[in-house]
Amino acid sequence: MKDRLTELLAHKEMLFGITCRDLSATDVELMAQCGYDIVWIDLEHGPQSTSTALQLGRLATHLGMIPMVRILEMSRTHVQRLLDGGIQIVILPDVKSYSEAKQLVNLGKYPPLGKRGVSSTSAGTNFSLGNDTQHTLSKTNSSTHLMVMLESDEAYVQREAILNVNGISLATIGPQDWSVGLGLFGEEAKSYLAPKISDILKTISNAGKLATMSVSGPDEARHYYQQGVRIFFVGVDVSMKRHMLEQTITPIKGAINS
Repeated sequence: MKDRLTELLAHKEMLFGITCRDLSATDVELMAQCGYDIVWIDLEHGPQSTSTALQLGRLATHLGMIPMVRILEMSRTHVQRLLDGGIQIVILPDVKSYSEAKQLVNLGKYPPLGKRGVSSTSAGTNFSLGNDTQHTLSKTNSSTHLMVMLESDEAYVQREAILNVNGISLATIGPQDWSVGLGLFGEEAKSYLAPKISDILKTISNAGKLATMSVSGPDEARHYYQQGVRIFFVGVDVSMKRHMLEQTITPIKGAINS
C-alpha cells in the first residue's frame, strides 16, 4: 500500500477532511470531486458497521483520498480488521496514558514495532505478502498510521509520555468531551482549554508527530495553522447536510410567504 498521507503532505501544505457519521458512496465521490484529502469515518459516534467502513474506505482510497476510522474502543478486533481492510489511519479516542498509546501500537504495527497479526490476503498488503515478507510488513508499517486523541486533564498531564510513543504518527485534541467532562461550557470552557491546547500542540510538534484539529471556520483554522497544525477537519457530515437543507428551503419559504 502506498503511504498516501506522506505523499500528499509532500505536495500540499495543508490537508482537509470531514468527520463522517452517516457516509454514503455518493458522499465519498463528492468529497473527492470537491478536493478533500481525508475521509474520517466515525464509528465511535456513528451507527455504521466495520464492514461498511471498510467498503467506503476502499472507495476513498481508489479515489485518491486517505481513509481514516475512529474506533469505538481499543481492541484487536477493531484495530486489526480495519488495517487489514485497507484503512490507512486508525484513531483511538480518549487516550490517557503511555500504556494505552503503546497498546495501540502493539495492535496496529507488525513486529518488531508492535504485535499485529499477519494475514497473507489483506487489502492492507494489496492481498499478497510478495516474495519478501519482511520488506512487505516493514513497508506496511510505514504506510499505515496510528492517531491518538487527548481529551482530558489526565491526558494533558501525561501528554509527553503519550506523544513520544514510537509508532504513533498523529494526534489531535477533543475539546468538547474534555470541557463537558469538567462541567465547563461556552467562554469558561474556552478560557480553561486554550492554554492547554496550545501546550499539547507544542508537545505534538516537539515529538515529531502530525497535529490535526477540527475547526469551525476560517478564523479558528488560521489560529491553529499558526500553531503548527497542517491537517484540518472542517465539519461533520450530518451537520453540513442539515445546514444545506435549511439554507435551501428557508429562502424559498420566505419568498412564497412574503
